[in-house]
Amino acid sequence: MKMFVLRCLACNAGIVASYPLETMKVATQTEQNVSPFAGIEAPIIFSSFTNGLRFQIYSFIKPYSFFWALIISGSVNGILEYPYQTVKLQKQLPRKKLYPGGQRIIFSKELLGTIVHFYLFSLLVNEQTGALQTSLYGGLTAGVGMTLVYPLDTFFVNYKTRDMEVEDSIDEGELWKGYLFNLARTILGYSVTMFIQSKLIGGV
Repeated sequence: MKMFVLRCLACNAGIVASYPLETMKVATQTEQNVSPFAGIEAPIIFSSFTNGLRFQIYSFIKPYSFFWALIISGSVNGILEYPYQTVKLQKQLPRKKLYPGGQRIIFSKELLGTIVHFYLFSLLVNEQTGALQTSLYGGLTAGVGMTLVYPLDTFFVNYKTRDMEVEDSIDEGELWKGYLFNLARTILGYSVTMFIQSKLIGGV
């Protein structure tokens, strides 16, 4: 339990450090004015828990099966992230109607992103890796994972805010709107998270 709490605190630190980049991403995607810290209570309460749980599940299962550690941690996160992502978007865009659905998009995004992120991170980091290297590798590998699934983020935002099907988002041709803000947010947020986890726990 102590390690789980520490992981959640590390995730919160990464969220606070990078959150204005998240709102800039959403503002670019939706072409709406979004305050820098609008909706931050949602990730502080929910995402720190879901992300901390994802790390905890991965670290617990990894000694037994690396494959299932990736699949189960990503799947659990994919299930738990949907309500959080919906609440966050509601808080960021309080005057915007949100449409129901989108669970499959979030599940696919979190599962694939987790697999890529954790797989690449495991290739680079070992017990001798220092905190600064862990921070750098954590941020960069999270950035790669996020990049591969970013169109799914656009699909979700368009679906929730404009009732657009995936095919319509593809036809619109703006799948990478806000990507650079999200890349900067992901690298910064996970660098902070991985650095603090390395200091508090000694590994991932």
